[in-house]
Amino acid sequence: MNKQQKIKHWQGIFEQQKSSGLAIIQFCRDNNINASTFYVWRKRLSDETIRVKKQQVIPFVIHEQAFTHPSIIKLTTLNGYQIDFESTLAHQALAKLLSVL
Repeated sequence: MNKQQKIKHWQGIFEQQKSSGLAIIQFCRDNNINASTFYVWRKRLSDETIRVKKQQVIPFVIHEQAFTHPSIIKLTTLNGYQIDFESTLAHQALAKLLSVL
């Protein structure tokens, strides 16, 4: 069984447990599942979900326009980091800057 198959298998088991209305320990006993393994997979998939959520991509659109006077543009990330750069920064340089974030 490859990783994706294992993930789907355990997601199915978690759904069965929820819909059964049984406590995890009783569900595991009734279905001949090691409770420790159940908890390990539940944590593993929970951690995977958190990691995926942290890696969300937020669209960032740059509209090219002529600036008569350079101004400062401030970019703030969801976790509070801020980057200030001049509006005259070439879009290639800005793309490179954003790629390292």
